[in-house]
Amino acid sequence: MRAGFVWILSLACCPLAAWPLLAHASYRRFSLGCRLGLATAAGSVLLSGWMTLLALAGISWRTIPLVALAAATAFLLRFPMEPGEPSRPGPARRDPASFPEKLVLAIAAVAVLVALAATASAAATSPDLLLFWGPKAQAFAVARTVDASLLRDPLLNYLHVSYPPLVTNLYAFASIAAGRLGWGAATLTFPLCLAALALALPGVLRSAAPRRLAWAASALTISALGFLGNEFDVAGNGEPWLWLFETLAMALLVGDTGTTASGQLLAGLLLAGAICAKVEGLPFALASVALFLVIRRKDLRIGSAAARLLLPGGLGLGAWFAFGATRHIFYGYEQYGRLLDIHWERLGPVLAGIGKYLWRPGWALPWLLPLAALILATRKSRLALLPTVVAALLAAFFVFTYLHSPDASLWIEWSGGRVFSTLPALLAIASLCREGDETFTAR
Repeated sequence: MRAGFVWILSLACCPLAAWPLLAHASYRRFSLGCRLGLATAAGSVLLSGWMTLLALAGISWRTIPLVALAAATAFLLRFPMEPGEPSRPGPARRDPASFPEKLVLAIAAVAVLVALAATASAAATSPDLLLFWGPKAQAFAVARTVDASLLRDPLLNYLHVSYPPLVTNLYAFASIAAGRLGWGAATLTFPLCLAALALALPGVLRSAAPRRLAWAASALTISALGFLGNEFDVAGNGEPWLWLFETLAMALLVGDTGTTASGQLLAGLLLAGAICAKVEGLPFALASVALFLVIRRKDLRIGSAAARLLLPGGLGLGAWFAFGATRHIFYGYEQYGRLLDIHWERLGPVLAGIGKYLWRPGWALPWLLPLAALILATRKSRLALLPTVVAALLAAFFVFTYLHSPDASLWIEWSGGRVFSTLPALLAIASLCREGDETFTAR
Protein backbone atom coordinates (compact mmCIF):
# COMPACT_ATOMS: atom_id res chain seq x y z
CA MET A 1 0.00 0.00 0.00
CA ARG A 2 2.80 2.42 0.92
CA ALA A 3 4.56 1.75 -2.40
CA GLY A 4 1.36 2.57 -4.26
CA PHE A 5 1.06 5.92 -2.47
CA VAL A 6 4.68 6.77 -3.22
CA TRP A 7 4.20 5.67 -6.82
CA ILE A 8 1.28 8.01 -7.51
CA LEU A 9 2.69 10.87 -5.42
CA SER A 10 5.97 10.74 -7.35
CA LEU A 11 4.08 11.98 -10.41
CA ALA A 12 3.85 15.33 -8.60
CA CYS A 13 7.38 15.76 -9.96
CA CYS A 14 5.79 16.47 -13.36
CA PRO A 15 4.27 19.87 -12.47
CA LEU A 16 7.29 20.61 -10.30
CA ALA A 17 9.63 20.06 -13.25
CA ALA A 18 7.70 22.39 -15.57
CA TRP A 19 6.93 25.13 -13.05
CA PRO A 20 10.02 27.25 -13.94
CA LEU A 21 8.45 27.65 -17.40
CA LEU A 22 4.83 28.16 -16.28
CA ALA A 23 5.98 30.78 -13.76
CA HIS A 24 7.00 33.03 -16.66
CA ALA A 25 5.02 36.27 -16.89
CA SER A 26 3.56 35.24 -20.24
CA TYR A 27 1.51 32.51 -18.55
CA ARG A 28 0.13 34.65 -15.73
CA ARG A 29 -2.94 35.24 -17.85
CA PHE A 30 -3.91 31.77 -16.64
CA SER A 31 -5.12 31.05 -13.11
CA LEU A 32 -2.97 29.10 -10.68
CA GLY A 33 -5.08 25.97 -11.12
CA CYS A 34 -4.90 26.26 -14.90
CA ARG A 35 -1.12 26.61 -14.81
CA LEU A 36 -0.90 23.61 -12.48
CA GLY A 37 -2.78 21.46 -15.01
CA LEU A 38 -0.62 22.75 -17.86
CA ALA A 39 2.55 22.14 -15.84
CA THR A 40 1.49 18.55 -15.18
CA ALA A 41 1.26 17.94 -18.92
CA ALA A 42 4.39 19.87 -19.89
CA GLY A 43 6.47 18.44 -17.06
CA SER A 44 5.66 14.86 -18.02
CA VAL A 45 6.97 15.60 -21.52
CA LEU A 46 10.21 17.10 -20.24
CA LEU A 47 10.76 14.30 -17.74
CA SER A 48 10.14 11.53 -20.28
CA GLY A 49 12.23 13.32 -22.89
CA TRP A 50 15.27 13.36 -20.63
CA MET A 51 14.75 9.70 -19.78
CA THR A 52 14.86 8.84 -23.48
CA LEU A 53 17.95 10.98 -24.07
CA LEU A 54 19.81 9.46 -21.12
CA ALA A 55 18.89 5.97 -22.30
CA LEU A 56 20.26 6.85 -25.74
CA ALA A 57 23.48 8.06 -24.12
CA GLY A 58 23.75 4.93 -21.95
CA ILE A 59 23.32 6.81 -18.64
CA SER A 60 21.27 5.20 -15.88
CA TRP A 61 18.14 6.90 -14.57
CA ARG A 62 18.13 8.58 -11.16
CA THR A 63 15.00 10.35 -10.01
CA ILE A 64 16.47 13.55 -8.54
CA PRO A 65 18.86 14.25 -11.45
CA LEU A 66 16.00 13.60 -13.89
CA VAL A 67 13.74 16.14 -12.19
CA ALA A 68 16.63 18.62 -12.00
CA LEU A 69 17.38 18.25 -15.71
CA ALA A 70 13.71 18.66 -16.63
CA ALA A 71 13.36 21.74 -14.41
CA ALA A 72 16.55 23.27 -15.83
CA THR A 73 15.23 22.72 -19.34
CA ALA A 74 11.94 24.35 -18.38
CA PHE A 75 13.85 27.37 -17.10
CA LEU A 76 15.95 27.63 -20.25
CA LEU A 77 12.80 27.54 -22.39
CA ARG A 78 11.87 30.92 -20.92
CA PHE A 79 14.60 32.64 -22.92
CA PRO A 80 13.19 32.18 -26.46
CA MET A 81 10.14 34.17 -25.31
CA GLU A 82 10.04 37.92 -25.13
CA PRO A 83 10.54 39.12 -21.54
CA GLY A 84 7.17 39.61 -19.95
CA GLU A 85 5.36 38.90 -23.20
CA PRO A 86 2.16 40.83 -22.58
CA SER A 87 -1.28 39.35 -22.26
CA ARG A 88 -4.22 41.11 -23.79
CA PRO A 89 -6.01 43.10 -21.11
CA GLY A 90 -8.92 41.35 -19.47
CA PRO A 91 -12.01 42.63 -17.74
CA ALA A 92 -11.44 45.02 -14.85
CA ARG A 93 -13.36 42.70 -12.53
CA ARG A 94 -14.52 39.13 -12.51
CA ASP A 95 -18.26 38.69 -12.41
CA PRO A 96 -19.50 36.02 -10.00
CA ALA A 97 -20.36 32.74 -11.64
CA SER A 98 -24.01 32.32 -12.52
CA PHE A 99 -25.96 29.19 -11.55
CA PRO A 100 -25.60 27.58 -15.04
CA GLU A 101 -21.85 28.22 -14.94
CA LYS A 102 -21.56 26.68 -11.47
CA LEU A 103 -23.60 23.74 -12.73
CA VAL A 104 -21.25 22.96 -15.62
CA LEU A 105 -18.25 23.14 -13.28
CA ALA A 106 -20.03 20.72 -10.94
CA ILE A 107 -20.69 18.38 -13.87
CA ALA A 108 -16.98 18.33 -14.72
CA ALA A 109 -16.06 17.68 -11.08
CA VAL A 110 -18.57 14.83 -10.85
CA ALA A 111 -17.14 13.30 -14.05
CA VAL A 112 -13.67 13.24 -12.48
CA LEU A 113 -15.02 11.72 -9.25
CA VAL A 114 -16.94 9.05 -11.18
CA ALA A 115 -13.76 8.18 -13.08
CA LEU A 116 -11.92 7.94 -9.76
CA ALA A 117 -14.59 5.66 -8.28
CA ALA A 118 -14.64 3.42 -11.36
CA THR A 119 -10.86 3.19 -11.36
CA ALA A 120 -10.57 2.51 -7.64
CA SER A 121 -13.11 -0.30 -7.95
CA ALA A 122 -11.12 -1.84 -10.86
CA ALA A 123 -14.07 -1.30 -13.20
CA ALA A 124 -11.98 0.68 -15.71
CA THR A 125 -8.68 -1.22 -15.63
CA SER A 126 -7.05 -1.64 -19.02
CA PRO A 127 -5.88 -5.10 -20.10
CA ASP A 128 -3.09 -3.31 -21.97
CA LEU A 129 -1.60 -2.26 -18.63
CA LEU A 130 -1.14 -5.92 -17.78
CA LEU A 131 -0.02 -6.95 -21.26
CA PHE A 132 2.62 -4.38 -22.14
CA TRP A 133 2.56 -0.96 -20.44
CA GLY A 134 3.20 -2.47 -17.01
CA PRO A 135 5.70 -5.19 -17.90
CA LYS A 136 7.82 -2.78 -19.95
CA ALA A 137 7.74 -0.13 -17.21
CA GLN A 138 8.70 -2.69 -14.57
CA ALA A 139 11.63 -3.94 -16.65
CA PHE A 140 12.79 -0.40 -17.42
CA ALA A 141 12.65 0.50 -13.73
CA VAL A 142 14.76 -2.52 -12.78
CA ALA A 143 17.30 -1.71 -15.51
CA ARG A 144 17.06 2.06 -14.76
CA THR A 145 17.02 2.63 -18.50
CA VAL A 146 15.16 1.43 -21.57
CA ASP A 147 15.81 -2.32 -21.41
CA ALA A 148 17.21 -3.12 -24.85
CA SER A 149 17.54 -6.85 -24.10
CA LEU A 150 13.84 -7.05 -23.28
CA LEU A 151 12.83 -5.23 -26.45
CA ARG A 152 15.19 -7.34 -28.56
CA ASP A 153 13.68 -10.66 -27.45
CA PRO A 154 11.70 -12.00 -30.45
CA LEU A 155 9.33 -13.85 -28.11
CA LEU A 156 8.21 -10.51 -26.68
CA ASN A 157 7.17 -8.77 -29.89
CA TYR A 158 3.65 -8.51 -28.49
CA LEU A 159 5.03 -5.76 -26.20
CA HIS A 160 5.01 -3.39 -29.21
CA VAL A 161 8.72 -2.66 -28.87
CA SER A 162 8.71 0.39 -31.14
CA TYR A 163 5.78 2.07 -29.41
CA PRO A 164 6.48 5.65 -28.24
CA PRO A 165 8.09 5.74 -24.79
CA LEU A 166 6.40 8.51 -22.77
CA VAL A 167 3.85 6.47 -20.81
CA THR A 168 6.30 3.64 -20.13
CA ASN A 169 8.99 6.11 -19.08
CA LEU A 170 6.71 7.87 -16.60
CA TYR A 171 5.59 4.58 -15.10
CA ALA A 172 9.22 3.49 -14.82
CA PHE A 173 10.13 6.79 -13.13
CA ALA A 174 7.37 6.31 -10.54
CA SER A 175 8.42 2.67 -10.07
CA ILE A 176 12.01 3.69 -9.36
CA ALA A 177 10.77 6.20 -6.78
CA ALA A 178 8.46 3.65 -5.13
CA GLY A 179 10.79 0.67 -5.36
CA ARG A 180 8.37 -1.31 -7.51
CA LEU A 181 5.56 -0.89 -10.00
CA GLY A 182 2.32 0.07 -8.28
CA TRP A 183 -0.17 -1.74 -10.48
CA GLY A 184 -3.21 -0.29 -8.77
CA ALA A 185 -1.64 3.15 -8.56
CA ALA A 186 -0.91 3.05 -12.31
CA THR A 187 -4.63 2.78 -13.04
CA LEU A 188 -5.18 6.04 -11.12
CA THR A 189 -3.41 7.93 -13.90
CA PHE A 190 -6.81 7.92 -15.65
CA PRO A 191 -8.60 10.16 -13.10
CA LEU A 192 -5.32 12.03 -12.52
CA CYS A 193 -5.02 13.04 -16.19
CA LEU A 194 -8.73 13.84 -16.29
CA ALA A 195 -8.35 16.06 -13.21
CA ALA A 196 -5.36 17.88 -14.74
CA LEU A 197 -7.41 18.45 -17.90
CA ALA A 198 -10.36 19.71 -15.85
CA LEU A 199 -8.06 22.19 -14.10
CA ALA A 200 -6.41 23.53 -17.24
CA LEU A 201 -9.00 23.39 -20.00
CA PRO A 202 -11.51 26.05 -18.83
CA GLY A 203 -8.77 28.63 -18.40
CA VAL A 204 -7.09 27.86 -21.71
CA LEU A 205 -10.40 28.04 -23.59
CA ARG A 206 -11.06 31.46 -22.03
CA SER A 207 -8.52 32.81 -24.52
CA ALA A 208 -10.85 31.68 -27.33
CA ALA A 209 -14.37 32.28 -26.03
CA PRO A 210 -16.47 33.90 -23.30
CA ARG A 211 -16.43 32.23 -19.92
CA ARG A 212 -19.84 30.58 -20.22
CA LEU A 213 -18.91 28.90 -23.51
CA ALA A 214 -15.43 27.94 -22.32
CA TRP A 215 -16.76 26.33 -19.17
CA ALA A 216 -19.60 24.57 -20.99
CA ALA A 217 -17.24 23.14 -23.62
CA SER A 218 -14.86 22.02 -20.87
CA ALA A 219 -17.63 20.25 -18.95
CA LEU A 220 -18.83 18.55 -22.13
CA THR A 221 -15.29 17.40 -22.91
CA ILE A 222 -14.50 16.12 -19.42
CA SER A 223 -17.84 14.31 -19.15
CA ALA A 224 -17.46 12.66 -22.56
CA LEU A 225 -13.88 11.54 -21.92
CA GLY A 226 -14.68 10.33 -18.41
CA PHE A 227 -17.61 8.27 -19.68
CA LEU A 228 -15.62 6.81 -22.57
CA GLY A 229 -12.70 6.01 -20.30
CA ASN A 230 -14.96 3.97 -18.06
CA GLU A 231 -16.66 2.26 -21.00
CA PHE A 232 -13.45 1.37 -22.83
CA ASP A 233 -11.34 0.49 -19.76
CA VAL A 234 -8.50 2.95 -20.29
CA ALA A 235 -7.19 3.10 -16.71
CA GLY A 236 -3.46 2.46 -16.86
CA ASN A 237 -2.94 2.76 -20.61
CA GLY A 238 -1.98 5.64 -22.90
CA GLU A 239 -5.37 7.17 -23.77
CA PRO A 240 -5.70 9.48 -20.73
CA TRP A 241 -2.28 10.97 -21.45
CA LEU A 242 -3.14 11.40 -25.12
CA TRP A 243 -6.39 13.18 -24.20
CA LEU A 244 -4.49 15.52 -21.90
CA PHE A 245 -1.90 16.49 -24.51
CA GLU A 246 -4.11 16.69 -27.58
CA THR A 247 -7.01 18.56 -25.97
CA LEU A 248 -4.84 21.21 -24.32
CA ALA A 249 -2.69 21.64 -27.44
CA MET A 250 -5.77 22.24 -29.60
CA ALA A 251 -7.25 24.60 -27.00
CA LEU A 252 -4.05 26.69 -27.11
CA LEU A 253 -3.97 26.77 -30.90
CA VAL A 254 -7.54 28.08 -31.34
CA GLY A 255 -7.16 30.85 -28.74
CA ASP A 256 -5.31 34.14 -28.88
CA THR A 257 -2.40 32.39 -27.15
CA GLY A 258 -1.78 30.50 -30.38
CA THR A 259 -0.30 33.61 -32.00
CA THR A 260 2.23 34.24 -29.21
CA ALA A 261 5.67 32.70 -28.77
CA SER A 262 4.76 31.47 -25.29
CA GLY A 263 1.56 29.81 -26.51
CA GLN A 264 3.29 28.14 -29.44
CA LEU A 265 6.13 26.89 -27.25
CA LEU A 266 3.72 25.36 -24.75
CA ALA A 267 1.59 23.89 -27.54
CA GLY A 268 4.76 22.42 -29.05
CA LEU A 269 5.56 20.66 -25.77
CA LEU A 270 2.03 19.27 -25.59
CA LEU A 271 2.18 18.09 -29.20
CA ALA A 272 5.48 16.40 -28.36
CA GLY A 273 3.66 14.66 -25.53
CA ALA A 274 1.00 13.40 -27.93
CA ILE A 275 3.64 12.20 -30.40
CA CYS A 276 5.60 10.38 -27.69
CA ALA A 277 2.54 8.93 -25.91
CA LYS A 278 0.85 6.95 -28.68
CA VAL A 279 1.34 6.30 -32.39
CA GLU A 280 -1.83 8.20 -33.35
CA GLY A 281 -0.38 11.31 -31.72
CA LEU A 282 1.92 11.80 -34.73
CA PRO A 283 -0.81 12.25 -37.39
CA PHE A 284 -2.71 14.47 -34.94
CA ALA A 285 0.31 16.72 -34.45
CA LEU A 286 1.19 16.94 -38.14
CA ALA A 287 -2.39 17.70 -39.18
CA SER A 288 -2.87 20.25 -36.39
CA VAL A 289 0.32 22.16 -37.13
CA ALA A 290 -0.21 22.18 -40.91
CA LEU A 291 -3.78 23.46 -40.62
CA PHE A 292 -2.84 25.96 -37.91
CA LEU A 293 -0.12 27.48 -40.10
CA VAL A 294 -2.53 27.76 -43.03
CA ILE A 295 -5.54 29.11 -41.13
CA ARG A 296 -3.62 31.59 -38.97
CA ARG A 297 -0.88 32.44 -41.47
CA LYS A 298 -1.68 36.18 -41.42
CA ASP A 299 -1.04 36.33 -37.67
CA LEU A 300 2.22 34.36 -37.63
CA ARG A 301 5.82 34.22 -38.59
CA ILE A 302 5.49 30.86 -40.27
CA GLY A 303 9.05 29.64 -39.81
CA SER A 304 9.41 30.42 -36.11
CA ALA A 305 5.89 29.18 -35.34
CA ALA A 306 6.53 25.88 -37.14
CA ALA A 307 9.82 25.44 -35.26
CA ARG A 308 8.22 26.01 -31.86
CA LEU A 309 5.38 23.62 -32.63
CA LEU A 310 7.30 20.80 -34.29
CA LEU A 311 10.83 20.85 -32.86
CA PRO A 312 10.03 19.37 -29.39
CA GLY A 313 8.13 16.46 -30.92
CA GLY A 314 10.79 15.93 -33.56
CA LEU A 315 13.51 15.77 -30.91
CA GLY A 316 11.55 13.38 -28.72
CA LEU A 317 10.61 10.99 -31.50
CA GLY A 318 14.04 11.28 -33.12
CA ALA A 319 15.76 10.30 -29.87
CA TRP A 320 13.48 7.27 -29.55
CA PHE A 321 14.09 6.08 -33.09
CA ALA A 322 17.82 6.73 -32.64
CA PHE A 323 17.79 4.49 -29.56
CA GLY A 324 16.07 1.71 -31.51
CA ALA A 325 18.43 2.04 -34.45
CA THR A 326 21.66 2.17 -32.41
CA ARG A 327 20.58 -0.94 -30.48
CA HIS A 328 19.44 -2.70 -33.68
CA ILE A 329 15.92 -3.20 -32.31
CA PHE A 330 13.65 -1.13 -34.58
CA TYR A 331 14.02 1.48 -37.28
CA GLY A 332 10.63 3.13 -37.08
CA TYR A 333 7.15 2.07 -36.06
CA GLU A 334 6.06 -1.50 -36.57
CA GLN A 335 4.07 -1.97 -39.77
CA TYR A 336 0.45 -3.07 -40.04
CA GLY A 337 0.78 -3.97 -43.70
CA ARG A 338 2.21 -2.46 -46.88
CA LEU A 339 1.14 1.15 -47.36
CA LEU A 340 -0.70 0.60 -50.63
CA ASP A 341 -1.97 -2.89 -49.84
CA ILE A 342 -5.50 -1.68 -49.03
CA HIS A 343 -8.53 -3.94 -48.88
CA TRP A 344 -11.11 -1.55 -50.26
CA GLU A 345 -13.68 -4.33 -50.43
CA ARG A 346 -13.65 -4.28 -46.62
CA LEU A 347 -14.72 -0.62 -46.39
CA GLY A 348 -18.34 -1.50 -45.61
CA PRO A 349 -17.55 -3.99 -42.82
CA VAL A 350 -14.93 -1.64 -41.36
CA LEU A 351 -17.36 1.28 -41.21
CA ALA A 352 -20.06 -0.98 -39.78
CA GLY A 353 -17.68 -2.30 -37.13
CA ILE A 354 -16.58 1.19 -36.14
CA GLY A 355 -20.19 2.35 -35.97
CA LYS A 356 -21.08 -0.59 -33.75
CA TYR A 357 -18.42 0.22 -31.17
CA LEU A 358 -19.13 3.96 -31.27
CA TRP A 359 -22.84 3.31 -30.73
CA ARG A 360 -22.34 0.92 -27.84
CA PRO A 361 -21.29 3.48 -25.16
CA GLY A 362 -24.43 5.49 -24.43
CA TRP A 363 -25.91 5.29 -27.95
CA ALA A 364 -22.91 7.28 -29.26
CA LEU A 365 -23.92 10.33 -27.18
CA PRO A 366 -20.28 11.15 -26.26
CA TRP A 367 -19.75 11.87 -29.98
CA LEU A 368 -23.23 13.05 -30.95
CA LEU A 369 -23.58 15.72 -28.26
CA PRO A 370 -20.35 17.60 -29.20
CA LEU A 371 -21.27 17.18 -32.87
CA ALA A 372 -24.72 18.67 -32.18
CA ALA A 373 -23.10 21.57 -30.30
CA LEU A 374 -20.90 22.24 -33.32
CA ILE A 375 -23.75 22.05 -35.83
CA LEU A 376 -26.01 24.31 -33.75
CA ALA A 377 -23.31 26.89 -32.98
CA THR A 378 -23.93 30.25 -34.61
CA ARG A 379 -21.36 32.67 -36.00
CA LYS A 380 -18.72 29.98 -36.47
CA SER A 381 -15.29 31.45 -37.10
CA ARG A 382 -12.63 30.15 -39.47
CA LEU A 383 -10.78 28.82 -36.40
CA ALA A 384 -13.52 26.21 -35.99
CA LEU A 385 -12.06 24.59 -39.10
CA LEU A 386 -8.88 23.67 -37.22
CA PRO A 387 -10.30 21.12 -34.73
CA THR A 388 -13.09 20.08 -37.11
CA VAL A 389 -10.83 19.21 -40.02
CA VAL A 390 -8.28 17.56 -37.71
CA ALA A 391 -11.08 15.36 -36.31
CA ALA A 392 -12.16 14.43 -39.84
CA LEU A 393 -8.58 13.67 -40.92
CA LEU A 394 -8.00 11.49 -37.85
CA ALA A 395 -11.20 9.55 -38.53
CA ALA A 396 -10.13 9.01 -42.15
CA PHE A 397 -6.65 7.92 -40.99
CA PHE A 398 -8.10 5.33 -38.61
CA VAL A 399 -10.39 3.92 -41.30
CA PHE A 400 -7.47 3.83 -43.75
CA THR A 401 -5.36 1.95 -41.17
CA TYR A 402 -8.05 -0.66 -40.52
CA LEU A 403 -8.37 -1.26 -44.28
CA HIS A 404 -4.87 -2.73 -44.29
CA SER A 405 -6.19 -5.88 -42.62
CA PRO A 406 -8.12 -8.50 -44.60
CA ASP A 407 -10.40 -8.84 -41.56
CA ALA A 408 -10.15 -6.01 -39.03
CA SER A 409 -13.14 -7.05 -36.91
CA LEU A 410 -11.13 -8.10 -33.86
CA TRP A 411 -8.75 -5.17 -34.29
CA ILE A 412 -11.70 -2.75 -34.28
CA GLU A 413 -13.19 -4.51 -31.27
CA TRP A 414 -9.96 -4.04 -29.33
CA SER A 415 -9.17 -0.47 -30.31
CA GLY A 416 -11.96 1.16 -32.34
CA GLY A 417 -13.72 2.96 -29.53
CA ARG A 418 -10.49 4.11 -27.90
CA VAL A 419 -8.84 5.59 -30.98
CA PHE A 420 -11.96 7.60 -31.81
CA SER A 421 -12.26 8.88 -28.22
CA THR A 422 -10.25 12.04 -28.95
CA LEU A 423 -12.87 13.31 -31.39
CA PRO A 424 -15.45 14.53 -28.81
CA ALA A 425 -12.90 16.95 -27.36
CA LEU A 426 -12.05 18.33 -30.80
CA LEU A 427 -15.72 18.78 -31.72
CA ALA A 428 -16.47 20.48 -28.40
CA ILE A 429 -13.59 22.92 -28.91
CA ALA A 430 -14.74 23.63 -32.47
CA SER A 431 -18.24 24.44 -31.20
CA LEU A 432 -17.05 27.47 -29.19
CA CYS A 433 -14.98 29.08 -31.98
CA ARG A 434 -17.34 31.94 -32.78
CA GLU A 435 -16.79 35.03 -34.92
CA GLY A 436 -15.61 37.88 -32.73
CA ASP A 437 -14.69 35.66 -29.76
CA GLU A 438 -10.97 35.23 -30.51
CA THR A 439 -9.67 37.95 -28.22
CA PHE A 440 -10.84 36.90 -24.78
CA THR A 441 -8.18 36.80 -22.09
CA ALA A 442 -7.95 33.67 -19.96
CA ARG A 443 -9.06 34.07 -16.37
